[in-house]
Amino acid sequence: MIDLVKTPDSIRRTVRYIEWTLIVVYFLLFLLNRRDSNYYSQLIPTYANIIYLTFCLFLSFIFPINYPNWQRYIYIFLEITSIILARAFGANFEILLYLVLVKSCFLVNRKKVIIIAFVSGIFWNIALGLSLPDILKFQFKNINKILDELSDTNFVIIRIIINNTGVYLAASTFVILFSFVILAEQKSRQQAEELTKRVESLAANLERNRIAREIHDSLGHSLTTLDVQLELAQRLYEQDPIKAAKSLDIAKELSSQCLDEVRRSVQTMRQSNFNLSEALKTLAQKVERNQSFVVRVNVKLPHLPVQISHQLYCIVQEGFTNIQKHAESKLVTLNANKDSNGILLELRDDGRGFNINAHHTGFGLRGMQERVNILGGELTIKSYPEQGTKILVWIPV
Repeated sequence: MIDLVKTPDSIRRTVRYIEWTLIVVYFLLFLLNRRDSNYYSQLIPTYANIIYLTFCLFLSFIFPINYPNWQRYIYIFLEITSIILARAFGANFEILLYLVLVKSCFLVNRKKVIIIAFVSGIFWNIALGLSLPDILKFQFKNINKILDELSDTNFVIIRIIINNTGVYLAASTFVILFSFVILAEQKSRQQAEELTKRVESLAANLERNRIAREIHDSLGHSLTTLDVQLELAQRLYEQDPIKAAKSLDIAKELSSQCLDEVRRSVQTMRQSNFNLSEALKTLAQKVERNQSFVVRVNVKLPHLPVQISHQLYCIVQEGFTNIQKHAESKLVTLNANKDSNGILLELRDDGRGFNINAHHTGFGLRGMQERVNILGGELTIKSYPEQGTKILVWIPV
């Protein structure tokens, strides 16, 4: 079954235009062939033609693709039944029957379409058999009128040309427009496949960026501190062995912490009972213990969804890492609170600052911006040389 929900609206319109064209052609042929010697001009076939074409026009405005299955089956049943009843009364709408079978391909699965076609063919021939005796009786009764008409060669030729032209017009319209439907569906399918490939490529890029960001944020912070401590121990090795030993102890602790980060990755931060306020205070204590600056923390946050807590934690962690690596700060302040508009987080240092308009390499600021974007928030960085840096994060909640 072709899912029209995913195909262009033009396909629905095309099917409707096919039906309207066939209705108009059949109506014109009905008018052009009205004469006393034609069975289809009699009272009952005339009513059958008019009633069916009107009913068919009404149904053409309904295409229950989004309706429940039982309503689709009723729709198909009404269309096929009306065509067969018209056939039983002498009205022949064979091409419209083919159109109904085409429409059923959009409404039910292939197996049911085959069953519908088989059953419809049986009842169509039964209806044809029921109408033939009356048609033949009428023709025998009016044989003289028919022979008189046949004697007029020009009239017969014109009538045959008109009827065949009408039938050709109806059939060719059906074939061409239905081919347009198939081509449009094929084009739509190709576009969907191309879009799928683009989405897969984008997803792969996003996943690579996510992995790089997680590695950078989880291990980068600890490895940066470890590097600082090892560098300090290296400098103090000969001058002050006691301080050097202390730096090595801190470095050992940090290396163990890195291993923990590898084992746990970010799992602990994504636990359902993860308390962001406590986690930020613990993080600040670790940073303050391993560095030469003081960290003041004023965090008053309620319990937040795990996704928001995880991203905010990583943003603050990255901010601390940047301060350790570049700021040469003496005092760092972390403020976080929630009001009616959302969460406001501020990380400020009194370090040497930097030019925010200059090109910056690395994942730090980029990773922070990506995390803020994930939460639909805003990131503002204010910094001037020798005047420190202030990072403001606002997240809607």
